[in-house]
Amino acid sequence: MSEPRWDSLLSGDPSQVERGIDDWVEGVRQRADRMQQVRDQVDRIQITETSGAVSVTVDANGVPTDIRFDDAASRVRPSELGPLVMGCLRRAQSRISERVREATAAAVGDDLPETRRMLVDNYRRRFGEAEPEAPRPKPRTDDDIPDESFFE
Repeated sequence: MSEPRWDSLLSGDPSQVERGIDDWVEGVRQRADRMQQVRDQVDRIQITETSGAVSVTVDANGVPTDIRFDDAASRVRPSELGPLVMGCLRRAQSRISERVREATAAAVGDDLPETRRMLVDNYRRRFGEAEPEAPRPKPRTDDDIPDESFFE
């Protein structure tokens, strides 16, 4: 969905100009509808991160909407609870830009690429990006043990 060029829109016979303006107005309406879809999708974003005894949920603005402590919180030193909450909060916020990217892709597909990029970049600047998950060590199996003995 690209913007028409004004020089070609306003040239030609009056009926062509009128159709061109009508098409342009319809295009603007369609873009506005698509942007409302994006806004609706983004407004529904909720991200929860958990760390041990703490869970923090944020909305698309990075504002905490829920903080929960499970029973294990009673075994955590009070001085460690704050850092656990803040760590969950930062990790949840760092995932917002990716969720905004997904929401805009679902709402507008490949249309409006500059608008999509601008929105996602704005969230990326505000909250950063999630660190890629570190690979988890593979559990050892009997196949990992060499056949020869260490005691030979």
